[in-house]
Amino acid sequence: MDYLLELTAWQGLLIVVTVITLSGLIVVTQVKKRIKHKINKKHEKIGRLLFRVTAGLIALLISLSYANERLEQYKILDSMEMEASLILNAVLKLNMLQSKEAEDIKENIKKYINATISDEWKYINANPFYAETTNLISKINQLAYHLPVKNQNEIKIKSDIIDDFNEVTKIMQVRIYSQHSITLYLIYILCIGLVFMWVFFTVYNLDIISLSFLSLYNIFVAVLIYLVFMLSNPLVGPLKVDAHAFTILKTKGFDNKLKLK
Repeated sequence: MDYLLELTAWQGLLIVVTVITLSGLIVVTQVKKRIKHKINKKHEKIGRLLFRVTAGLIALLISLSYANERLEQYKILDSMEMEASLILNAVLKLNMLQSKEAEDIKENIKKYINATISDEWKYINANPFYAETTNLISKINQLAYHLPVKNQNEIKIKSDIIDDFNEVTKIMQVRIYSQHSITLYLIYILCIGLVFMWVFFTVYNLDIISLSFLSLYNIFVAVLIYLVFMLSNPLVGPLKVDAHAFTILKTKGFDNKLKLK
């Protein structure tokens, strides 16, 4: 399913909805042809019960997985906000140190912010520890340790700056370890559950209306499965997390040169 990450949200959604809806109709009609003369009242009672139970379990699994993936997204968003706050805090302290090294650090911070906003997650996925953002934050840390100081006050400022960038380095690891595209096993379980549900649905009389209702349910489930899959890949795909905190830091800070130059 990773190829869906390369498509737009509408294209990916259309593919998933079409595949699941058509698969449901094919399974239901084909199974019905083979068992319609073998079903009795007892079978209908059991099939209807199992159909309701399976549909309920599918809804429960989807709701739980959706909530879990949303929490993972919020974790990444929180880490980006914390990271942006630490960077701004460090830049304000760098303004207190009038030196070429401090200006070099601020220039590299600007590059780091731009790289974070427009990161090529495919490249990072292949080389997470050699990506531009990783190299830049490493360079920034090295420059911070070589900041010249003249008095005790500047020594304290330098120490605080180093601590800030050490925290930034730790927090950015959240993105490194969250960027790999994941195909959830839960999605495969849901697909198997759908097949069982379609088989159990064959105990009902099949007509245009009943098949339309089933197709509507399939479309609804397909949309949720697509959303869960997209949310499970928070840094890739059409629904990836937006680096909003870094965008604010860039547009409201560096671009406006608000005490950051």
